[in-house]
Parts: sequence; C-alpha cells; structure tokens
Amino acid sequence: MHPCRPITSTGRFAAGWLLIVALFYSPWDSGGTSAPAIRYLNWILCAMFTCWLGSKLGAGRPEFEGRRGRLSTTFRRFSLSTFHLFACALLLLGWTMALNAHALFDADYHFFLPLNSPAPNAPGSVDYYLSVAFMWRVTALLGCIWVVADLIRDSRWLLRIWWAIGLAGGSIALLGLLQKATGAQMIFWQTLDRGEPPVSTFFATYYYHGNAGAYLNLTLPAVLGLAYRYVVRSANPAARALWLTLSVTVLVALAANTSRTGQALAVGIVLALLVLALPRLFHQVKYAEAKTLVVALVAGGLALCAIAQASHLDLSMSRWDQFSSTWSHDARWQVDQLALQSLSEAGATGFGPGTFSAVFSVLQKGGHPRTRGSWLFLHDDYLQTLLEWGWIGGVLWGCVFFGGMIAGLRDLTNKGRGAADWSPRRGQFLCVALAGLTALALHAAVDFPLQISSIQLYAATYLGVCWRR
Repeated sequence: MHPCRPITSTGRFAAGWLLIVALFYSPWDSGGTSAPAIRYLNWILCAMFTCWLGSKLGAGRPEFEGRRGRLSTTFRRFSLSTFHLFACALLLLGWTMALNAHALFDADYHFFLPLNSPAPNAPGSVDYYLSVAFMWRVTALLGCIWVVADLIRDSRWLLRIWWAIGLAGGSIALLGLLQKATGAQMIFWQTLDRGEPPVSTFFATYYYHGNAGAYLNLTLPAVLGLAYRYVVRSANPAARALWLTLSVTVLVALAANTSRTGQALAVGIVLALLVLALPRLFHQVKYAEAKTLVVALVAGGLALCAIAQASHLDLSMSRWDQFSSTWSHDARWQVDQLALQSLSEAGATGFGPGTFSAVFSVLQKGGHPRTRGSWLFLHDDYLQTLLEWGWIGGVLWGCVFFGGMIAGLRDLTNKGRGAADWSPRRGQFLCVALAGLTALALHAAVDFPLQISSIQLYAATYLGVCWRR
C-alpha cells in the first residue's frame, strides 16, 4: 500500500462526512435563512472542500505516483471540464464586482456612500459588504458541486448522500406535521414577543411556507426513490418500512404546508416518478400475495387519514378556494414589473452579487405603491439574478444550473460520454436529482428558493450528481 493512501482516504472520508453534516445542519438551523446559519454553513463547506482538495493534492505527489510525476498527475486530476470553466468564469466575475465595489449602502437613509474603488471606471458592486459576503457563499457552493461530483464515483458515498437527503427531509416534514398537530403559533424553539401576532406562514424550521415547500420538493424525490429501491429489492424489510413511512410523511407535509406552488409541483414529481417506476412496480405487485397487498393498502390508508386529520389538512387545502381572488392581486407582480423596467440599468454585469435588497429599496421610490416596504428578495429568482449579475452572469448561472441538468439527462439516456459505467443505483439517484432540480427551476419563477442557503446546498448536491466527471 502506498504511504499516501491513509492520508488521501482520510481527507476524502472527512469531506464526505462534512457534506452529510451540512445536509442535516442547514435545514434545521432556521432553514438556513439567518446570518449565523449561513455563516456556519459556509465554514462547514469550506472545511469540506479543504479536506477534499488536500486528499487530491496528496494523491498527486510524484513519490507516490511513480513515473507519471507531479505535473502530469495533478493535470490529470484537475483537468478543466465544462463545469469548471463556467464556475471559474462566475467566480472571476463575482469577485471582481465585489472587490471593485463603488459604494456602501446606508440602510437607514437609503443612500449609497461612494468608495474609492481600485478601478473606478470598471464595473463594480453597489455594496462592498453585501457582495463579498455573498461571494463567499457562492464560492463554497461551487466547491460543493465539485466535491459531490467526485464523491459519487464511489457507490457507497452515493448511497450515504442519498440517505442523508432523505432522512433530513423526512425529519423536517415530521417536525412540520407535529407543529401543525399541536397548533403551534411559531417554530417550537422560537418565541413571540408580547403583542406580536402569530406567524401564519411558517412550516417546520422555515419562516416562509414557500421555502419550506421548495425544500420538501427537493427531498421528496430522494425519499420516494429510496422507497422504490427497497420495495423492488427483496432484502432489508426495515429499510423498506422506513422509507415507505417517510414517503407518506413528506407527502402529507407538502399537503399540510400552505404553499400552493409546492403542492402543485409535488403532484408533478409523484406523477413523473410513478410513470418511470410503474413497469417495475407492476412486476413486483404481480408476484406479491393478494393478502399482503390488501393489508398494506389498508394500513397505509388508515395512517394517511390519521396524519391528515392531525395536521389539519383541510385548512391547507382551503387555500386553493382563494386562488383566483388572491393570485391576480398579489403584490409580487408589481414588484416583478418594476424589476423588469430596471434591467436596462443593471446592464451586462449587474448591480453586484447579493445586492438586490439595497438596490430595490432605491428603485421602489418611483414604483407602484404596492411595491413599497421591505423586499429582501424578488419573487422571481431569474429576474433577481439578472439584476445582481447582469446578462453575462445570468448566462453563466444558466449554464451551471441548466447545463448540469442537460449533462445529467444525457447520461441518463446513455448519450453522454462515459454513461456506460452508471450502475442502476447511480441511474436511480440521477433521476432523483433531475426531478428535484426540475421542480426547483419551476418554483424559482414565482418565488425565491434559490436565495435560501439550505436549498442552495441541496441544489448544489444534485448538480454535483449531474456534473459528475
């Protein structure tokens, strides 16, 4: 055994478990929406990338690699793929805008204080601190994609990551249902100030039901995929019972959550995955005992009714009756219109990463009265990206996100190079990743899930599956 093997394997092992820690930690800490939660997640991801990078560099030392030498080995391991080119371009654009910031935003007076930037005539952010903080998050997330793309080459790590996503999603769904069943007015460990009205939009650890719905829809394919995996396999009845139970839990949680977009997308996910899995499931049902099927259906139906009643599912479903009267009068449409009118000012490079809240507080002064107030995020991730990054950054982000989905789809249909080495386990997990990313892409057109760090982490993990080398 080479002397470097314990070092490199330890670094990779540590990176993998740090990723799993992040997948559990981020949704449980305020849904990844608070400043401390974002900061701690950045630290975990940076530590993960450092461990992984150290393992790669240690494996490239010439004394452990024989005749190939340091340069050729390192080049082979870090040869630039399409994803790396897009990621490097994004980092170059984002950090250039952040470090060449032309101003600082004064939130009290809604005024931009000018700065002496290194290159005054070159593009720069309108707020130094907001852009630098956001770029640290972007750097950590792009590193996460890179690490996941390498880790899933090992089938054991692929299954560990898959289980982590499913268990984390199931635990958040269970927490949300418990809060619904007990009539909680706030997240269990949060308290309302005296005279403060109950928060009507929270679910589980998320203050906004739309973000909770987007997160659950990212984990739903993973949970359903694992349930399918252990149903069609004859072994491990405990795992089969676990994932069938969590499947029902997550589905009921999505129904109990008041996000109509999340509910509609959940139906789409279930139907799409059902179409893909139906032939194999029909084969299993055909050879199963009738008594077993009847017992399973009755038990599942009773459990579903009990959970639905305890979680006040009827109150959530009643929101659909108000859809026609509230949707057309939603203030987000006036805000989107104002953002569209401001795209010409954003130009090719935008106002700077993470600066939407500062920019919009100035833009809204001359807008529709319903656009007034505090808007931390635009209810359209694509428009917000164009405002912050310009059309150049928008194209690059589209290449990372949708390019990854296209790459994954090519692998899934055996048209991509190297697709032949995909095992059934990898193919199933790729279906899970594509289903989750598709739902997220649709949800991002009417909400802001891609601005939430826990959802960004899960999207980065799925993109790592799609961008595998």
